[in-house]
Amino acid sequence: MPISRIVSALVFTRKNSGEADRIVTFFTKEEGLIRVIAKGVRKIPSARGGHLEPCTRVSVALHESRARISGEVGIYAGKIETEEYFHTLREDADAFSRACGHIRLFHTLFEAGQAAPDIFDALLQAWRVYPTLSHARRIVMDASLSLRMIHHAGIVPDMRSWNTNTTKDTSRAVIKYLTEYPSHASRISLSEEDANFLQRGMKDLLTKTLMVYS
Repeated sequence: MPISRIVSALVFTRKNSGEADRIVTFFTKEEGLIRVIAKGVRKIPSARGGHLEPCTRVSVALHESRARISGEVGIYAGKIETEEYFHTLREDADAFSRACGHIRLFHTLFEAGQAAPDIFDALLQAWRVYPTLSHARRIVMDASLSLRMIHHAGIVPDMRSWNTNTTKDTSRAVIKYLTEYPSHASRISLSEEDANFLQRGMKDLLTKTLMVYS
């Protein structure tokens, strides 16, 4: 990583550090997760703190610096500007909850520095459109994103032991289709019943798959 540069990133998580700092996890298209120290952002006069809300797209200047005593290299945030705040996403509790779920799954599957440009683009698009989607289409989008992440992480979900509870359950067929064609989520139209089957099926599949690979 260059000593100083500007990147476009999605804010994933943040946690307090010391009296006025935060540790922020950014997701960049080029390098995946980057953990950054944002010094002084919790001070009341700080102009940068408001840009570091989770599920925000920002432009951030990153600077590398070596600690004098330990000699460890840290990455520090300089100037930060909001590119997209996703207001309608935040105003929709269900949509925002789903976006936060994507962040948790990504953290489970990937380490810092693993580039995933297709996931970056897919998340960005999903966060933009979620508030406009019906409940059923949100579930399909969720499934598509989760399967993209699993595939990019090199994990192959095992569906052989998965038994559906009823012959009306179409979730297995939908998941197989999305596994092969993850970008085709917008082409799938499900009833509320079928969407609920899909949501339960994906929850079961993710639980079993992550248990095997954990």
